[in-house]
Amino acid sequence: MTEKRIGVVYLTDGKRDDLTYVSIAALALNHAREIDIHVVQAGFSSPPPPSVLGLLQSRGHRLAMHSISTLDRGLPGRSHITPTAYAKTEAIASVSGAHDLVFYMDNDTLAMRPLDLAEAAPRKHALAAAADLSVATGLDNPAFFANCAKHGLERRYFNSGLLAIDVSRWADSGISEKYESAVKAHADFCPYWDGACTDLDQCAFNIAAGGAWEMLPVKFNVQKSAFQTPFWDHALIRHYTGPDKFLPARPHRVDRYERAVLGAVARACPELGIALPSKYLGLPYWANRLRRTATRSRMLQLMGQYLAT
Repeated sequence: MTEKRIGVVYLTDGKRDDLTYVSIAALALNHAREIDIHVVQAGFSSPPPPSVLGLLQSRGHRLAMHSISTLDRGLPGRSHITPTAYAKTEAIASVSGAHDLVFYMDNDTLAMRPLDLAEAAPRKHALAAAADLSVATGLDNPAFFANCAKHGLERRYFNSGLLAIDVSRWADSGISEKYESAVKAHADFCPYWDGACTDLDQCAFNIAAGGAWEMLPVKFNVQKSAFQTPFWDHALIRHYTGPDKFLPARPHRVDRYERAVLGAVARACPELGIALPSKYLGLPYWANRLRRTATRSRMLQLMGQYLAT
């Protein structure tokens, strides 16, 4: 039997498709084997930039466009996160029939170096994901550990910006159905925060998974809370959580690794219009690094404690 190709799913409402297509192009340039990339457009339909399509085809990847009408759950967005985030399970379901292994990826992720997503496939469960570095360490929520104990939850907590899914196990896991129920309950009460929570979908995903998931190495999803740490420097995939993304590129945020990736995408897909600050203007970045010394040290301390457990 021929092994099905890996499927990678992006979900978009079209508002930041500058990020979507740069993320896709970076993955196409860095992925070790040919993959199928699916762009699921929520509530609209638009063709991809021709240069992105050409890049994928030149490297043996395939691109498919899908459109879904998302269910209005009557729940609000939050800051830079829109209610489209609730449709992740729908996006996954829309392409699962064509693949044995599916990866959901947020459009603010950036593949930084050569990788093979097959290495992140779940081994025993339906789902594998990386830890959420700011929540699971207690950085964002110092009461996180106490709240988990109070409500009978595992202290393991994943970031939902990159999900590795074994399709056959996913269908039997009930996570999608549990997620729909958890989203509704979570709108009124979040056990991780022991009250109100501004997270849209991530806590609900963790509740739905119920601890039946596998922990990926941090390198597959290094979130922005680890900015300027060795984890950020050596990430396979960076995840630009928060309002500041990899576009527009800013002198105080862009390092040589990010510059190299964005430069490669810019050359391959000039119509994306990526503008990079001069490489001779490195002072703002290093000044920012100096300013963040205490923050970076605190993050490394918390990550060390969490990863040691």
